This record gives sequence, C-alpha cells and structure tokens, in this order.
Amino acid sequence: MGNYNFSRRVADVPDSGIGTIMSYAARYSDVISLGQGAPQFKTPQFVYDELYARSKTDPLLGSYNSENDKIQSPLKELLIKDISEKYGFTPDRNQIYLTLGGIGGLFASLMSILEPGDEVIYFDPGYPLHLSQLALAQAKPVFVPLDEKRDWSPDMDKLTAAVTPKTKAVILTNPNNPTGTVLSREQVEQLSRIILKHNLYLVVDEAYAYLTYDRELYSPMFIPELRQRIILSKSFSKEFAMTGWRIGYVVADPEIIRKISSIHLHFSLNPATISIVAATIVLNDPRGQGAMKEFKSEITKSREVICQRMASLSKLFAFNPPHGSFYLFPRILPPGLSALDLAKRLVDEAQVITIPGDSMGPSGKGHLRLSFSAGPQIINLAFDRLESFCQKNNYC
Repeated sequence: MGNYNFSRRVADVPDSGIGTIMSYAARYSDVISLGQGAPQFKTPQFVYDELYARSKTDPLLGSYNSENDKIQSPLKELLIKDISEKYGFTPDRNQIYLTLGGIGGLFASLMSILEPGDEVIYFDPGYPLHLSQLALAQAKPVFVPLDEKRDWSPDMDKLTAAVTPKTKAVILTNPNNPTGTVLSREQVEQLSRIILKHNLYLVVDEAYAYLTYDRELYSPMFIPELRQRIILSKSFSKEFAMTGWRIGYVVADPEIIRKISSIHLHFSLNPATISIVAATIVLNDPRGQGAMKEFKSEITKSREVICQRMASLSKLFAFNPPHGSFYLFPRILPPGLSALDLAKRLVDEAQVITIPGDSMGPSGKGHLRLSFSAGPQIINLAFDRLESFCQKNNYC
C-alpha cells in the first residue's frame, strides 16, 4: 500500500451503511433489495421520446449550459410556476439554482453556510448522507432524537435545549427518511419560532414531499417571515423516477443562492444539459403529473402490504406505520441482536437486503430501514423469505 497522506475531512466521513450492505450482498445472485431508496419505476417514456426527437435538431443538448442561457431558462420558468402553486409565493429567477441532484444542492448549501466547528441540529434518526456532508464541512451534528414512543415525533423542548451560541443551522428532512415522520403544522410553527429567535438557517430537504399518506405536508415555506432563513432542496429523483438523471434545485434568498452557486459551480459546473431538458419536459407535460400520481398510488398500495406483512413478524420487530416517504424503520426486539448482524444474516439466510439504522444517528441503533418503493409482488416475495428466516430461527 502507498504511503498516502489524506485530509482529515475524508478520514472522518461516516459510513452511510447503505454501501456496506449492498457490497456485502453482491455475492448473491438471487437477492431481493428492500434497501436502496429509489422508486422502482422507470422514467416516463415520453421523456425519452421527446429527448430523442430533439436530439436530431438541437446541438445544445450535448453542450455546456450556463446560468442565463436558453437551456436553463425554460426549466426555471416552470419551477417558478410550480413553487407558486405549491407554496403560495412567486420566487424570482435569482432565488432558484439548478443542482446536481438534491444531494449536490444540499452539499453546496452546507458548504456555503458552515464554518469548521459550527453546530448543526440533526433530527435523529435521519438521512445518513446529511451526516457525511456535515463531516466534510467539518461541522458538528447535534442530535435531537425523534420519539419512537410518540410515533417518531420531534420534541421541540429538546430542540430548544440543543441550541447553543455555536448553532448555525437545523436540517429538516420532511417527510423523514428513514422514519416516515411528517411534521404537523403546529410543530413546523414551533420550529419556525426557534429558527427566527436564534437567527438560524433552516436547511429543508423535501425530496419526499409528494409522498404523504394520512396527513398533509405543511412546509416551512408556507411561513412568509421564515423564507429568508430557509434553503429548500428539491429533486426530480423521487417524484418522477429520475434518480439517474441527477437533477435537482435549491430555493433560497438571492444572497444565499449566490454563495451556493460559488460552491456548486466549482465542483460540478452545472447539471448535465440533457438532464435539465429532461426535467423541463417532465414538468411541462401533464403526463408528468399523471406519472407522479400513479407512482404515489402504487407506493401507497405497497405501504399497505408491507405494514400488513411486518405485523406478522411481531416477535422480531416493532414498528410505527410511516406517514410519509417510502420506508419502514422497525425496532429489533430480540436482545443482543445488532442491526448490522441481523442485516447480514438476512442477506446470508434469506437473500433480502435491509439497511442497518446505526448510521442514521444514535436513535437508529437497533433498527433496520426497509424500503417499500417496490411493488407488492416484490414485497410479498421478500417477506415470504423473512417469515421463513423467522421460523428457522424461532423468531416467530
């Protein structure tokens, strides 16, 4: 091995846990994945069809795009309309910045506002890549636990107590990945008061905003006086099954957007031109909204199936039905059984991939994340294997 001297920020990046299990399962050919958080649908076919037709006449599809050219402008105009309809205010073009997926927007946002040693409040458990990004920004996560006994609800008193003079921001994933928590209006308003009182940034990840089941999403963007403190990250990945296109955007005050741009530009320039055009097509065509509604309908059915099947494993798991996103986050009941060990055993003995919750914050310890973005047939097949595993190991 070479005698390499790497930066501390790289050495300290926590493992998300997802890649570890995916790599571990690669040895098996007949494995069912309930692990990775990706919708099990293809990008709507009309997007490919229109791109192909345009490729015959538009040389710009294969070229660089810049902030003010005719590739980005149509998508921004559509986003302005979409934001106006969803959030009740009309942003200017300079309040929107196109990014390399939602992750690219979040990373550029955090890098633009955080100094080494800054504290960032992280609702625990939460999306593990946020922790990885905080490590790269050399900031300190401050874990505010969600209360599993209260349906994974946030405790605003604990949030208030967690704020110190070093606190710079709060990260809110709403709906939550992995717990499926959807904040109530009252909770969002409480959060708003804390943000405004302490002059904090609120970094909002709404990748799953379209996926709520038994309650409406009340976004912090609905609160006018809070918008100057919000950095909103959005993505086309989940809503339109465009995970591989790597196209997203952030919405924030123009001054914040300029700083985000100065970071994002230097690690990626801009999103791929063809991805910007694909996003424009899907947002401009009514078939895009139709596909999104169909995706939600199918995932809602899968939620019902996975909750029914999980209930039959009551000696192995306890769980709260999710109110949003497409994950279950059950607690492992048998004592002494760690999440990583169980996840590996489920791969080895049942050929089913699940994700250990340990990497998602301290409250994730002893839990597994299961995605139900696949169809009922796949979920039933996976749970047939899980039930067989339980029977063989006296967990049923």
